[in-house]
Amino acid sequence: MDSASPSLRSVLALLRRNADYRRLFLATVVSMLGDWFAFVAISGFVTETTGHLSASAAVYAASVLPASLLSPFAGLLADRMDRQRLMVTVDLVRVVPALGMLAALLWRAPALALVCVALLAALSAFFDPVAEASVPNVVSPEELPVAQAALGSVWGSMLFVGAALGGLATLAFGRHVSILLNAATFLLSAWLVRGIRRSFQRPPSSDAPSASTSASTWRQLHEAWTFARRHPISLSLLTTKVGVGLGNGLVGLLPAFAARNFGSGDEGVGLLLSARGLGALIGPFLGQRWVRRDDRRLFFACGVSMITYGLAYLLLPAAPSLLLAAGCVLLAHLGGGAQWTLSTYGLQVSTPDRLRGRIMGLDFGLATLGIGVSSLAASVAAEGVGLTRAAWGLAGVSLLYGALWLWKTRGLWRGRPDVLAASRPQE
Repeated sequence: MDSASPSLRSVLALLRRNADYRRLFLATVVSMLGDWFAFVAISGFVTETTGHLSASAAVYAASVLPASLLSPFAGLLADRMDRQRLMVTVDLVRVVPALGMLAALLWRAPALALVCVALLAALSAFFDPVAEASVPNVVSPEELPVAQAALGSVWGSMLFVGAALGGLATLAFGRHVSILLNAATFLLSAWLVRGIRRSFQRPPSSDAPSASTSASTWRQLHEAWTFARRHPISLSLLTTKVGVGLGNGLVGLLPAFAARNFGSGDEGVGLLLSARGLGALIGPFLGQRWVRRDDRRLFFACGVSMITYGLAYLLLPAAPSLLLAAGCVLLAHLGGGAQWTLSTYGLQVSTPDRLRGRIMGLDFGLATLGIGVSSLAASVAAEGVGLTRAAWGLAGVSLLYGALWLWKTRGLWRGRPDVLAASRPQE
């Protein structure tokens, strides 16, 4: 691992000297900013029109479950075809369901809003893991830790900024403006990605099998899974995001907590989501800074992050004020942000490029499957046993999963300090 820990200075230096990475970074920024504008508007709209506090959890489930089903196939396409062209095409197509959400607002149709959210999630499956698979080819190996930490923090920073501004924009201009801005960001993202000059993938070596061969789709997907099963490091990293994902349905309940516990509307939702984003913004840099050259710490940090996530959300229902609730959310996602970025970096380093699209697609699919299942469980549990017990149950799942994962991977975080570099397969 690179000796220089990620910092704002190192990120700015990378953005200045690498124009291609800068365009990929900015494309991610504008796209995610619009996503969170839209989420605040749609979650508030669906909760308001249906009258169910758990409706926001259904919106959250719709925003992740389709991606879990399609991500493995998206990863396969990323290994078969031009990744850059795939990302540009997906951006342009995403404009259609983004505008469909505007129609849902005009017609007061929450069902249509959920359908459009699900379509956007399905298309995101063909963008996010493809971008993660491409990063190692857009930057040098020495730049990768900083590049991935910066991209990991983008998600958090755009949630932090987008959720807060989304709540304010909804109050000032109405939900329609947030939806239109979201559609416009996809056009800008497509333009930025199209201008990147470096290749998003390496040419296959003469002795390495390629995903573009005549082998069946299932056989090629099975090749990626077989690789993961035969490499304990990859398998461990593939399963770490599930721990946070299984408790992530709590995020879908945040609008309900804001409304029921604190009597707040879109502005309260924006505050809690902003706290989530701030944690996810800072977490990746704290994680990379602590790991440094010792890869053993990467695995230990992933396990501790899941435990931190569960403990913080166990405290959320007892928070006496909106600000203290935001503090619980912030702490939870400090762990979640560090865990997501560190596990993604580990997979990027330990996976050959010819398989990286499928591995990242599988990783994204497992993570979003956990999030989607958790969101559905949160929606049902909130109606059946109440918000407090639903939150305790989901937080407990993440806590127990993290403890079990940490124990099962003890051989990795007690092993050699350069375990990732030692395990890297030949291209």
